[in-house]
Amino acid sequence: MKLSKDPGAVETIPLRLMIVAVVAALSVLPAAQALETLKTKEFLARAAQQLDSIVEVAEVLSIEGPGSVRTLSLDFSSSGHLGLERLSIGGEAEDANSSSVVLELTNGGKLVRTLSHEEIPISASEGGPVVVWGARFDLRMSAEFEDGTIWILAEVL
Repeated sequence: MKLSKDPGAVETIPLRLMIVAVVAALSVLPAAQALETLKTKEFLARAAQQLDSIVEVAEVLSIEGPGSVRTLSLDFSSSGHLGLERLSIGGEAEDANSSSVVLELTNGGKLVRTLSHEEIPISASEGGPVVVWGARFDLRMSAEFEDGTIWILAEVL
């Protein structure tokens, strides 16, 4: 667009600017939704990996036997809309989730991981599940032997 050869060009500048502004405004919402989707996928992948780590450590401890101890630094923080509501690790020996790790999400969904040896319970020192509400914490797990059974003691540090 040359102004010297097109005297009406100055009059079309506001129209062209308005078209550019409308196109830019229409592309903001899809870009924001794509960013939120990426944040959600990243959180879910990281959360699943950490749940798998908890289960793997519990299985290794059950194989190594009493006296074995591991500490995991876990981070379930999220920068998106989806995040951790609470994390339940194990439960009473008779409970269905005694060998499971359950991550409850803010949208009501759940991610569940269960030990391959379901007869190995995980519990807090006073019995029952370890319930965590915070996104960042250290989890200490140790193999214990009591009444002829191996079980995994879980504690939040």
